[in-house]
Amino acid sequence: MTYKYERKYPTQCPFLRATGLNRGEAWQLQVGDVIWRDEHLYVHVKELRVRDWVRTAEHLASVVPGQEQAVLRLVEGCAPEERVFGGLALPLPTRRVMYSLRRHYARALYLSYDPGRKLPGPGKREITSPRDYDEAAARKVAAALGRPDADPENLMRWYVL
Repeated sequence: MTYKYERKYPTQCPFLRATGLNRGEAWQLQVGDVIWRDEHLYVHVKELRVRDWVRTAEHLASVVPGQEQAVLRLVEGCAPEERVFGGLALPLPTRRVMYSLRRHYARALYLSYDPGRKLPGPGKREITSPRDYDEAAARKVAAALGRPDADPENLMRWYVL
């Protein structure tokens, strides 16, 4: 399915769906922050402070397996200190679109960590017992989203289901 915003942001959407970055993380991302480690592609997200408030903690965001080319296509041939997004050439999508792409990322990453699990259909965000989800996979997704202290059940409800 092609969403309307994918036509407006054809280069940005695949990258953001593969990395799960929020608006602040994507804005400060530099080409040198995309790294290979243990035969897997990661995005090193730096700490973002607004005055004395830490908006984003430093963490490694895993790229969804199989979507590495969407990330590499955008950063290849650029200087390491160059920003990936920003300016008129490659603007960031709106906050609503970013949240949607972040949900796509969380769901895809969760299913890559727990490939045998069937998730409920759209509109069903109810978790009736801890057996409805894999807590270890949910914690890995929370760490990739930069929220390692998040409650796995809430994360599943708001990002994965």
